[in-house]
Order: sequence, then C-alpha cells, then structure tokens
Amino acid sequence: MELPIRYLNEKGQLDDGDTSQMRYVYDIMYGEGEPYHNADWSVVIYPSEVKLVDIPTAAEIFTERYNTGQILCSYKYEDYIRNSELQDTINGLGLDTDAFWLLVIFCFDYACSICFDSSIVAPTRGENIESLICLSPNDNDSKTKLTLKTSKGKSEITSRKTISLILEWIKRGYEQDKDSIGINTIDINNASELFQSKEESDSVLIWYFAHLLKYFFDLKPQFKGKRKKGDIASLNKNLLISKLVYYTQLSKNDNFKYGTDTLKSFFKQYKDKDIKGLSNIYPTP
Repeated sequence: MELPIRYLNEKGQLDDGDTSQMRYVYDIMYGEGEPYHNADWSVVIYPSEVKLVDIPTAAEIFTERYNTGQILCSYKYEDYIRNSELQDTINGLGLDTDAFWLLVIFCFDYACSICFDSSIVAPTRGENIESLICLSPNDNDSKTKLTLKTSKGKSEITSRKTISLILEWIKRGYEQDKDSIGINTIDINNASELFQSKEESDSVLIWYFAHLLKYFFDLKPQFKGKRKKGDIASLNKNLLISKLVYYTQLSKNDNFKYGTDTLKSFFKQYKDKDIKGLSNIYPTP
C-alpha cells in the first residue's frame, strides 16, 4: 500500500509546516539563503540545487504526480518500509520515515525530469551564424570538414581553402545585413526556435539523484545520528544514498548496495557538472 500525500484542507492546500509529510521536500526546494530575482524581476528564484521559480506550484505538481501514480519508480513504499536495514539507518539518523520517503521520490522524479524530459533555450539565428563563423580554419588546420545535410541530399567539403571562402562570404553578408533582415527575430509559433530538447546520460541521472540527496543532508547537518551501545545499524549517509540508487533501480550495479566507493567515483567524475536543462514537468528558471 502506497503512502498518500494528504492535503491540509478541502481547498487542496498542502501543509508546509514543521510536521508536514512534505517538509523535507520543501526544505530542498527552498534551499538556504535569501531568494533573488531574475534579470527582469519577473520571477523569484530560491538558492537551492533544485531550481524552481514557483515552489507552491511545484509542490502541487509533485503531489498530483505522486498520488496518481505518474512517477515511474519501481521502488515502492511497502518495499521501503519492509527493508529493516534501511529503516534502521533512517531511524538512527533521526529522520522521519515518511517525510524522507517523499523526499527520495521527489528527488527521483525531479532528477528524471531534468535529465530525460527537459529543454534548453535554443540559440538565436544570429548566435548560430556567429558560432559557424568562429570555426573558420587556420592555415595549418588538417581536420577541416564542412557537412550539410538536407532533404535533397548531403554535401561534404574537406578543402580548407573552400571552407574558408564560404565562411568569409557568410561573415561579410552577415555583418552587412544583420541589422536589416531581422536576424534575431523569433517565430513564437515555432517551438523549435525557442527550445531544444536536452537529454543527459544514465550516469548523469545517477549522479544528479545522489547529488540532490547529499544536498539535503548538507542543508540539514543535524541528521547525523548517535549510535547506541550495541547498535550495529550504519549511520553512513553516503551508504544510505548509494543503496537508494540501487533500490530505485537507477543502477543495477550491486556495488551501490554494499559500499560507497562507486558512488564516490560518480561524485568525483561529475563534481564540475552543470545541469542546464529546463524541466518540462516542474517550473524551472
């Protein structure tokens, strides 16, 4: 049996108080520090690793998706509750079992939406042309190749001199006409001119899910636990996160289940990774 998210009242308002089921989800949504505005002051952004512009709406979206079974995580609440080893760790760290479960599922859903169901702002026509001009080859560039493929066929040019001439003509025409031909005009009826789909690898998804859970523990250092005499439960938060990578089946590598070395290698590999995608599910800036 799944754990339902309960509404505060019949108006469909969610409880965001200190005893709310959703309190850990709200913690990671709001982050830490003062909120700020975007460049034109149209939206408020909170300083969190979870990038959102409308937290109440994001919480409602998550609740609706969770309560109606739209989140495609094969790890279920009853599996989570029955896992005594996992529960011993969660209880030992002083976490609320249900609130932590909802945090895990939110991180899973948000990470999937960012990595596999997201978009990036498409470059303008001018930016595309300028990036092409910048590729003009040097005299000793031996890796020069220009390829154009359309419905009429494909053309490939490997002559460095020919490519240089083409790009020089483009540059001169662009500089001469860019102010008169509406080079940065955007067709708002053509979605491909506004956004491009963006998809990350499975490895990035694993890292990002783990990164979000680690971020929660960084926000809440009080959840460190204290081992009682005779207690053998692990209080290693990285091991808890690593096991959740395995149990949610983001990875079937059982090294995640039994140690932290694999997880640490992911943290090291992607330590400078910058996630740029805009979620197509949650309101992201």
